[in-house]
Amino acid sequence: MTPELQAILREELRGLDGDLYLCHLFAPADKRPGLLALYHAHADIARIPYEVSDAMLAAIRLQWWRDMFDMTARGEMPDAPIGRALQAARLRIEDLHELVDAREAFIAEDGDKGEAAARAGKALMMLALEIFNLDAAVLGELATQGGEGFERLRATPDETSIGLCRDLLNAACLGFNRLPVKQRKAALPVFLPIGMARRQARVWPHRKSLLSYQLHLLKMALTGRL
Repeated sequence: MTPELQAILREELRGLDGDLYLCHLFAPADKRPGLLALYHAHADIARIPYEVSDAMLAAIRLQWWRDMFDMTARGEMPDAPIGRALQAARLRIEDLHELVDAREAFIAEDGDKGEAAARAGKALMMLALEIFNLDAAVLGELATQGGEGFERLRATPDETSIGLCRDLLNAACLGFNRLPVKQRKAALPVFLPIGMARRQARVWPHRKSLLSYQLHLLKMALTGRL
């Protein structure tokens, strides 16, 4: 991915999802482009059910992403910057489609948003593990727990569900912190969003200042613990 393309996507990600934007900056230079492409796609897809009130229009936008993923998998060159970035990243097509398919529940009147959040969160984390060449057999359970907690917190936070969000995020973070130092160091950039979400879940429904979250992110990056 060219520096110019990265600059475009980085600026767009800053507007789409500030947390993921900050977290991707802590990835090693060789992994950062792939993570940038993943986070950009995920953040844009996640916003569709909330930005488009008409279910048919939302479905059309989701289909645009499916078509984009299929084009990149076939080796075709999309016009959109994010398409070119995804083509360079060469991510697993099944998990990319899951990012889209899981969002259908958010535009359906009878959709199970909690189950959909779990699917989307798992797909996001599996793709991030793929970018970092990390073994899903070793980290998959923690990634699944963390991804579900991350997405549930963002998608369905209320007095009933916040306890489950906290339990999932706490379990993922505590499990991560018990890993050997070498494993933690290799996987830390993948799990930084989970650590951020855990802090947000602790104070829900209130929010800390942006500086507070930035300092917490820096602390995690320096200590190697969530």
